[in-house]
Amino acid sequence: MTEFPEPSTPTIEGRKWGALISVAFGAFMAPLDSSIVNTVLPLIAREFAADVLLIEWVILAYLLSLSSLLLIGGRLGDLFGDKRLYVSGFALFTLSSMLCGLATGVETLIAARVLQAIGGAMLIAIGPAILTRAFPAWQRGRALGIQASVVYLGLSVGPGLGGAIASVLGWRWVFFINLPIGIVAIGVALAVLRTGRRMAGPTGFDLTGAASFMGTLFCFVFALSRGAAWGWTSRAVWVAGAAAAAGAILFCSTELRSPQPFFDLRLFRHRLFAAATVSALLNYMAANTTAFLTPFFLIQGNRMTPAHAGSLLMTMPLVMAVVAPVSGWLSDHIGSRIPTVTGMACLAGGMWLLARLDLSASDHQIALRLALAGLGIGLFTSPNNSAIMGAVPQGYQGLASGIVATARSLGMVLGVAVSGSLFGAEAQKLLIVLGREPLAVAGAYRHALTIGAGIALAGAFTSLVRGEGAGGRSFKLKTDNRQPAN
Repeated sequence: MTEFPEPSTPTIEGRKWGALISVAFGAFMAPLDSSIVNTVLPLIAREFAADVLLIEWVILAYLLSLSSLLLIGGRLGDLFGDKRLYVSGFALFTLSSMLCGLATGVETLIAARVLQAIGGAMLIAIGPAILTRAFPAWQRGRALGIQASVVYLGLSVGPGLGGAIASVLGWRWVFFINLPIGIVAIGVALAVLRTGRRMAGPTGFDLTGAASFMGTLFCFVFALSRGAAWGWTSRAVWVAGAAAAAGAILFCSTELRSPQPFFDLRLFRHRLFAAATVSALLNYMAANTTAFLTPFFLIQGNRMTPAHAGSLLMTMPLVMAVVAPVSGWLSDHIGSRIPTVTGMACLAGGMWLLARLDLSASDHQIALRLALAGLGIGLFTSPNNSAIMGAVPQGYQGLASGIVATARSLGMVLGVAVSGSLFGAEAQKLLIVLGREPLAVAGAYRHALTIGAGIALAGAFTSLVRGEGAGGRSFKLKTDNRQPAN
């Protein structure tokens, strides 16, 4: 059922669009910084005389910390108010960016990156909650679509911008550039965001549940990200996996007994919320399989130069950035199920066609298939995020926002870990049989992307069977003896 616009005043209109501008700063800065640093890692390694095993922790420390803190950041926004946490996130992100630029060694840079991830987790996790509370349900998809578009732009321009800044000013300015942007963003947030009152919902913070969740996710992401590099049978990976399993048991038992749980697992009783969350995870797995493996096919298989391959790879994020706001607007009018199912089907089709490419494929053929995959991701993301944010009760938007961000982060890690393992094993096997690296890479790419297309189809199925919800209105959690009514 489509909801009709509610009466609004110029003050309310200005306030909600001001909130969107403020959230756009965070939506651009955090993804930009996660992608811009990759470009300058060789320069950092050269200056500090660091080997690859050490310098990779500049990226890994940020990824692990960010992934494990997203849900906590969203929940703190529910408890203490969005504006306070959001401005604090900007301040910490800006300060830690300066510390990154002033780093005297790899160790101090890694420590500053952990602080940067804490600030980034606040920005990423709280942004969608701010928009959900600022915009009425009939405009929520449009607002979240614009935010998604800004995220894609940040990811797209990061590598090129990082290279340009480092070439002219040096690698430290990749971090220093955040200072003026951060100061402006803090000023905008202070000026336009309303002072958030704590929303109705659980009033306490379950420290044991939060700590067990953070530890579980940290160990899980660590095991996934290091499995391909160190081997899945290595002792460190097995210890991390066992710690993640033990942490998951502790987390579930703690949350099921807690009168005020950090993460109310009853949310997953709601089919729309549970299925949309699973769909998000599958979408990000498939999308990052494509983004991670296609450069190998283009450069090692087709023997393209990095610049040539980069120009083709820009196709997918650019299409995503254009389509995301449109799909958000569409979901406001026709509901989220049709765009999400269509989007996942397009992503599956794009991956299937990419897997069928041979080494003689033209730029036109490659770009069209990447564009189809980008179309699918753009169609899916905004409506699905809107469905998740609209499904939860008042007082849980911050948590739902953190869940969306955590699904994205986990999907990225799972996509790279699973597809990297499949691709590497198949490439080694084919190299022995075929004797030529380009042919082995092309065959391994076909194998991994075909499986990735199956993951995307599974996401289309979960989107199809989830139901549509009741006109954008959330379900209600029944109170019981674990949680007092508010």
